[in-house]
Amino acid sequence: MVELPPKYYHANFEYLLSFVKDKYKNLLIEQEWRFLRKYYSLPEDAQCLFIRFTNRKGLFFKTDGLKYDELDEIQNQVDLLVNHGFISSLDFEEHKLWLSEILSVLTKADLVSFFDLKSLKNEKREVLVDFVKNQFSVSEIFEKINAHQTIVKMNFELEVSFLRFLFFGNKSMDMTEFVLRDMGLIQYYQHSDDDLVARFETRKDAEDKWMVSEQFVVFDGLRNVSSDAEILDWYSNLYQACQDLSPIAMPSFQKLQLRIGKYFEQRKNYQAAIEVFDETQIVPSRERKARCLVKLGFIEEAKATCNEMVEFPQNVDEEYFAEYFLKTLEGKKNKKQTTDWLKTADEITINRIYRNQVEFGSIEYFLEMGFSAGFSENHTWRTLFGLLFWEIIFDPSLVSFHHPFQRRPSDLHLPEFYEKRKEQIHNLLDSFNDKDDFLVYLWGNFQKNEGVANPFVVWIEEIWEMVRVMVLQIELEQLKKVMIKIAENIVENSRGLPDLLVWSDYHYEFVEIKSPNDTLSNQQLFWLRYFKELGVNAKVLRVKFD
Repeated sequence: MVELPPKYYHANFEYLLSFVKDKYKNLLIEQEWRFLRKYYSLPEDAQCLFIRFTNRKGLFFKTDGLKYDELDEIQNQVDLLVNHGFISSLDFEEHKLWLSEILSVLTKADLVSFFDLKSLKNEKREVLVDFVKNQFSVSEIFEKINAHQTIVKMNFELEVSFLRFLFFGNKSMDMTEFVLRDMGLIQYYQHSDDDLVARFETRKDAEDKWMVSEQFVVFDGLRNVSSDAEILDWYSNLYQACQDLSPIAMPSFQKLQLRIGKYFEQRKNYQAAIEVFDETQIVPSRERKARCLVKLGFIEEAKATCNEMVEFPQNVDEEYFAEYFLKTLEGKKNKKQTTDWLKTADEITINRIYRNQVEFGSIEYFLEMGFSAGFSENHTWRTLFGLLFWEIIFDPSLVSFHHPFQRRPSDLHLPEFYEKRKEQIHNLLDSFNDKDDFLVYLWGNFQKNEGVANPFVVWIEEIWEMVRVMVLQIELEQLKKVMIKIAENIVENSRGLPDLLVWSDYHYEFVEIKSPNDTLSNQQLFWLRYFKELGVNAKVLRVKFD
């Protein structure tokens, strides 16, 4: 077990501040520079206590009984932070709008004691909180809390949050990343700080991305308390405000639009759903729009949407859905292509103990038949992809790494990922003419980088063994084409690959296993078709239970 230094969090926070000052000095505004000046004027122990507060959940904290072994005279540090404006003592005029947050700091025992609720001591904490809110005025609540407990509010929360956001480039990561690294629980690819570049080129880029992240929280709050009309009005205002949205924030905003559209659709408010889906092209917004149009009886409009998807599909789900749905709307007898593949598939019988693990039962079946078999599916192909293109994925010259805890390039799921690396990808693939050299290269990357976080690679010996078997079984040129196909659209084409690889000395086959009630997805059909086109042996296999 790695033992961290007593003030490890101080060193990490200082690194974050230095990094942001270096990469974003032209983006910071006066209020952030003011915070930094005030922070650096504090003694180290006071800085440490403030950092402790910033790493905790919420804005309000009890100070009575605070104890950190590495800090001396904590009450003096609290007083220093109050005097320098880093924390504020509980005050009715300043903090009355945060009543719920303040009450969340109190334990059930606190509520019973402070508000003399002995008769309710057997009730749940939530009942006590509601009782206090209903029986006492806000000023009385503050008065009683201050009489029994010292509670403070952390200040500069916006500045600290925004500086942290600049460092990570998102709101989902926090200082825990430092601890996971320092404890040896996660290994990150080691980029030099000089190779890391700012995620945001302008203040607008950063503020737009920050704003959209905040709107996810706003929407989650609105959906629990507001009417459809109120939410639609909020969305309409937000949409208008985002007409000049920075490109770096647009993908997140489109995801938010999709979430809002699905919310209205689930509530059968199809008109509102169509309005939202119509304003974003992210998959599957056009499919959802077509379905909503049919619900309202607008058949011709639904056909027009399907024709648009057929002509300009964004992925195979759109293409296959539109082809099927269009024929259905035209009143033609119609079967899904996936259904035809299932109907013509071979069938095997496995023990019913594998009813919920049909892939394991199928492997057992093939082993008993004298074949070798193992899981290929997505993670094995992705591991092959990650090992093969390791240096290209982590190439710092492509300006896609922005902080030391980044597991993947920032453009990984964008169309330009392939376009920016197309020449490197094809040059690397062209350099292999022999499968032995290909395998040596893959194994070298596995050994050299084992354990390092990679968006594709799963560090399990069994998966490496399946990678090795796949390379030995498939023709090198076929492998190269599969790798290119994945690279062209990583989001879509790194999923839907067949479940199993079955092989012997004289034959191999990729097998997609389907239980009696299971269906074939469009992406699975895409890979089965593509493998057939390449000459890679692959099929669907249905199972039934004895």
